[in-house]
Amino acid sequence: MTTFPRLLPVVGWADIDFRLERSVSHSRSGNRLTNIIEVADPLWMVTLKTGLIRRDPFTEVEAWWHSLRGGLRSVLFYHPAWPGPRSNRGNLAPAQTVGAVASITNSNTVSATGLNAGLVISRGDYVTFYNGYFHVAQVTDTSGAGTTRTIEFEPAFPPGSAFTGAGVYFDRINLYMRPVAGSFEKSGDTLFYQASFDLIETRLP
Repeated sequence: MTTFPRLLPVVGWADIDFRLERSVSHSRSGNRLTNIIEVADPLWMVTLKTGLIRRDPFTEVEAWWHSLRGGLRSVLFYHPAWPGPRSNRGNLAPAQTVGAVASITNSNTVSATGLNAGLVISRGDYVTFYNGYFHVAQVTDTSGAGTTRTIEFEPAFPPGSAFTGAGVYFDRINLYMRPVAGSFEKSGDTLFYQASFDLIETRLP
């Protein structure tokens, strides 16, 4: 039987556009002032496009999409092409050690312990926090050495969330996502096809 959240189909991907979407409102007021308000939590989105595939693999991707029922069912997304932290791509072993959030300075700064001393964290690397719910972020700054590091990241933890003790992963990008209804597109000719579709982050599996 099929279980949900589902994993991505096993297929070659031609393009994976993983991006952060922010809901920010700009309004002008007097004296050339601009009011800027974030009206909703930022969310990750991804547009995936398969390579050219024959009819049978295409119909499998199509059936996978239909099984999600327009967003009523979810996906456990992993980034198929994420090669790991920039400075550890020749040897991913240090990135595969799972750390833990020891303390939270504020919603976008934590102290992580239990990391591999050989892990090199760079600005722009992705980090996944997991406490039953996934939170994916990009590193904006880091300090420390050895097995304990201070990590600054964006987007910040959602208000009211509890991530003390959460697992800290640098070797993967994982989060729960749901399909964007109406985004599935088919292209190609009579022999080869391509499928593309959008997924958006969800708080619930």
